[in-house]
Amino acid sequence: MQLHYQPKLPQFLQALDPAHEDGEEEAADINVTAKAGFLIRQFQRSLVNQFSHSEDDFNSKEALWLISVLTTLSKLLEPSSQQYVQLLSWTVKICKETSLEDAPCCRGLLTLLFSLHALIKSPVSILCELAQDIHAQLGDIDQDLEVEHQPHFAVVNTKTAAPTACLLVLGQAEKILEEVDWLMNKMKSHLGTEAAEDTSQVASAAQLLEKAIILQLGTLLTSYHELVQTALPAGSCVDALLRSVCKMYTILTSLIKYYLQVCRSTSGGIPGRLEKLVRLSGSHLTPQCYAFITYVQSETSIVSEEKKKKKKDKLTAEGSTVMAKVLRETKPIPNLIFAIEQYENFLIHLSKKSKVNLMQYMKLSTSRDFRINVSTLETALEEQDAENVSDDDQSSASAQPNDSQEEPKRKRRRKK
Repeated sequence: MQLHYQPKLPQFLQALDPAHEDGEEEAADINVTAKAGFLIRQFQRSLVNQFSHSEDDFNSKEALWLISVLTTLSKLLEPSSQQYVQLLSWTVKICKETSLEDAPCCRGLLTLLFSLHALIKSPVSILCELAQDIHAQLGDIDQDLEVEHQPHFAVVNTKTAAPTACLLVLGQAEKILEEVDWLMNKMKSHLGTEAAEDTSQVASAAQLLEKAIILQLGTLLTSYHELVQTALPAGSCVDALLRSVCKMYTILTSLIKYYLQVCRSTSGGIPGRLEKLVRLSGSHLTPQCYAFITYVQSETSIVSEEKKKKKKDKLTAEGSTVMAKVLRETKPIPNLIFAIEQYENFLIHLSKKSKVNLMQYMKLSTSRDFRINVSTLETALEEQDAENVSDDDQSSASAQPNDSQEEPKRKRRRKK
């Protein structure tokens, strides 16, 4: 109806209202927001009733259908209307108080929450709370560390934290980074207009953009701080997080390049808020990123060892396939390390240009070898080849005559 018969939508909503009287009414006289708000309240009650059922009586398909209807109706509301604010508050309350182990329903509720929140203000603060919940539910990459945390959203639990909630949070983070990138391009365009326009007006607009960008990145950085310390299961979540953090560092590098351009074109220095952001990245993100890379490599090595034990007889034949898979899974790791080093490289340039030592907040990693898994795999293949050779030797020995005391010499693969 909303897609193909948009002009008739007011009359359609009017017809759904049981209180309306028969008769034609002009579309302009029908309050779409009020009509949609009335229907939303009906479906809200139905969804709450569904959530109040016991686990055996809970109908996942019906609940998911109700969430879908609410999402569609929410698009008819004006963001400034009371009905919109009520729906947003209700959605936040449901997500915080309802413990759902159904992944599709969790995905639907969080998607509705993000879509509603984005039209009023940035959902970056919600991402931070969700990231803390995911960290608490899945545990820390340091197994000896117990995460102490007061939960924010009950909808995030051990069943829904990964991959459902994690991928949704990372997807929303990607959207925020794209918005920040767009703002930065707009901010860069102001540098060339200072001579043609009133300098004070341009400077004021630029400062507002700078403040908004740094605030967004700072809050988003704390979300990544939680996620890179989380013991995420191997697979899509790890890959998506590595790519997302890599994009975060790319945006940070673009911001540093912008201030390099500012220092070169004007006599102005760098603002204190940028220095705070750099300090935050050096203490709350970069060290944790390298720790997370070590965790991912360790987990990949363990998985490879388990596969080797389960498929011991087939490892030599499938060695090239396994190696290709490991290389494909670890490809985001060198990209992330390169992004971090690029960020630090431009920090050095900005430090020299601005006379502010920004590198004092960065701690270089002691190990940046992202190819450790390949070496481990090659060693495993060589060991397996040696075992196969030994088995062949024994078979040959048993086939020799009884008076033969000497085993034939076999060539072994030369160690690289």
